[in-house]
Amino acid sequence: MTALQPKPDPRPHRTAFYQVNELAHQISGDVVLVPDASDLTGIAREELIKLSHWANKDDEGEHLLTPDNIDRLAVLTDSFFRFIDEGQDATVLTLWRGGTPIVQQIDGEPCEAAVDLVMDAITAMKPLQEKWLGLPPLEAEIEILAYSKGFVAGQRPKWLERTARANLAERDIDVEAPGEPDAKPVPANDNAQHDERLVPYLAAFAAKDAFISGSTLFGAVVGGLTGKVQILTDGRALFTSRLGSKFVELPVKPKRLVASPFRLKDPASIPEREWLHARHYIRRYLSITVGAGGGGKSAHAVSEALSMVTGRPLLDGQAGLSAPLRVWYVNAEDPQDEIDRRFVAAAKHFNVTEESIADRLFTDSGRNQEFVIMRQEGRDFKVCEPMVNDMLAAIRENEIDIVVVDPFVSTHEVPENDNNLMQRVAKAWRRVADEGNCSVELIHHVTKGNFEVTADSARGGGALKDAARSVRTINAMTKEEGEKAGLDDHQGFFRVDFGKTNMTAASSSSQWRRFVTVPLMNGKGLVKSGDEIGVVAPWRWPAKSEATAFVSAEELEAIKRKIDGGDCRDSAQASDWAGYKVAEALRINLTDPAEKKRVRRMLEAWKEAGHFTIEQRPDYKGINRPCLVPIFHTTEN
Repeated sequence: MTALQPKPDPRPHRTAFYQVNELAHQISGDVVLVPDASDLTGIAREELIKLSHWANKDDEGEHLLTPDNIDRLAVLTDSFFRFIDEGQDATVLTLWRGGTPIVQQIDGEPCEAAVDLVMDAITAMKPLQEKWLGLPPLEAEIEILAYSKGFVAGQRPKWLERTARANLAERDIDVEAPGEPDAKPVPANDNAQHDERLVPYLAAFAAKDAFISGSTLFGAVVGGLTGKVQILTDGRALFTSRLGSKFVELPVKPKRLVASPFRLKDPASIPEREWLHARHYIRRYLSITVGAGGGGKSAHAVSEALSMVTGRPLLDGQAGLSAPLRVWYVNAEDPQDEIDRRFVAAAKHFNVTEESIADRLFTDSGRNQEFVIMRQEGRDFKVCEPMVNDMLAAIRENEIDIVVVDPFVSTHEVPENDNNLMQRVAKAWRRVADEGNCSVELIHHVTKGNFEVTADSARGGGALKDAARSVRTINAMTKEEGEKAGLDDHQGFFRVDFGKTNMTAASSSSQWRRFVTVPLMNGKGLVKSGDEIGVVAPWRWPAKSEATAFVSAEELEAIKRKIDGGDCRDSAQASDWAGYKVAEALRINLTDPAEKKRVRRMLEAWKEAGHFTIEQRPDYKGINRPCLVPIFHTTEN
């Protein structure tokens, strides 16, 4: 009799994902897909695709993980400073390869110890655990604080010990108690295994953004109330509302997960997305504006808030508001009097009156109230439920449409490079938007460096960017852009772009802004103007056609003939620059810097209009140089 053959696995990619996910828990990392499993040379972090589930899909609705690309599964582990006193920026990639991993560092300063740690954890020689595990409570708390603040090895300010003692006292922990060498660590990146008994309750009672952490299901909805579900020691499930006033023992076997059949609807019956302002703010969603420090993020938010509460298009491209909106501006860093200065200065510049604002604007400082949404508690990080509940109550009471939080970094205590924790913070703010029926805008910083700001430039992991429906970027005007615009000084000008939009097509043109100085006249004496505040106002890029409007068709043809065949260079720094021919034809004095800028703008306009092209031609040394070549348009009879 022939022995029965085992049935082939119908979904091998699902099985593989769970195996790699288990490996990710083991080495405190995230499951990712690499572009090419056969060649990891020069692979960059941004080329990796993060997977939170085996059934994740891309923007076109195609599954990211299939039976054909199982070999691309890998685990990304970073922030080794929490394990050893080095490797703070090290990123290690572990390629699964069907169970025989390849481990290599792909980012950060070279750190062989980081790779060794991962290898030891995979081979079970030594578990990957935080360096403070087993230390006495006081030492452990100091190390945890140092890690959360980003202090390198040996950098331990005295205030760390004072803060650590205060934290332990608040939790009634004896600072002199010995460590617990055998204690099970709680992973800092929230990769702890969750209680599988909660999975059915997740399917039966979860809201859209619910998640399981340890033995608790957060975001459950029972009887119209939102709260959490916990498994008791005897196996029963208990639901507690966020208000703490409702305790419900849930059925042992909750309603099973069902598939809901889809039916085509009349498009007119589907509710329209509720865009609130500038095709960026949308009700019940999270949005982000990213920019460098001092680049105009906060001042722009102030001008935009006044535009929203008055219903006036104070910044260009933002007309068409259906009605004035109710805005709550929260500055988690600056004192209230600084917030007042900025709003009063902006109102003065735009001629906004108290009557036009009415009761629709609310402003608060993080120095007067707590707006921290997630704090560190021991070795774990938890959402500050009282703050969230208070904020939701204030939003509902005042019928807030938009909450602006500036800056995001001051609203949490988690390591920003930890994607799992950042995802939890983003979910918490998204919960505020969803349950408060409002739009939440986060003002966020970028990583250090002199570069073009994109959505990927946001400081920390990509989880925050991924959680937002719209991400805008702010970039200062460059010197070259200033010269093209004919400005004597490009300082104080910047542009706003859509770095990510997944609900509307991004505009191809930037929205330009400029700083104007507004004196508050709050000084003492007769000649003192007092504080001078920078206010963001709209600015329109000069049309290129304006630069050439005075040049006739005959004059343009004459300029083309002067340049034709002369190998005139495109660069204004060259001695044989084409601009000299333009100046000669139009009798322009190029010793005047402003006139030279004007000629440059004229040539840019003509190139864009198709009157000139650029060709590489050899100079007297045989080196190819970009030269301006005229294009003569002939008319056929």
